[in-house]
Amino acid sequence: MLYGFTLLVLSSALVSCGEGAYYDNVYSFDNSTWVKSDTANFQVEVDDTTHQYNFELSLRTTVEYGYSNLWMYILSTAPDGTTSKVAQKIPLARPDGSWLGNVSGTIVQTDVQFASKHFPLQGEYNFQFVNATQQDTIDEVLDIGLRIRKKRN
Repeated sequence: MLYGFTLLVLSSALVSCGEGAYYDNVYSFDNSTWVKSDTANFQVEVDDTTHQYNFELSLRTTVEYGYSNLWMYILSTAPDGTTSKVAQKIPLARPDGSWLGNVSGTIVQTDVQFASKHFPLQGEYNFQFVNATQQDTIDEVLDIGLRIRKKRN
């Protein structure tokens, strides 16, 4: 009983030490395959335009993924309808084939910060991650996530 209480107190302390994400969501791909027509959509409700935010994506593949990187488009739509489209390269492996991300068993997780900025307007933003490769399908891609954190001063 004392062990369980101690574990609970320790885990609560660890969680409170780190600042949580403003937004954190994951889109999973069916059958571990990113089909060209499959778009990961993320809706973010923004009420704070005063802080700067770090934008991160998290890509999980298997160790059987056959490429050293992955190209994608990041499309965003602001509450006023303004849109942007940015090509983003996600480096996944070194020239010798070793993984850049964290490997756990057969899963490789690669985290990339792709922007640091303010939200100019309050309201709902839509972010889309689109496959920008030449292949119709990319095998061994499990999921992709969007995490937005307030930047520490």
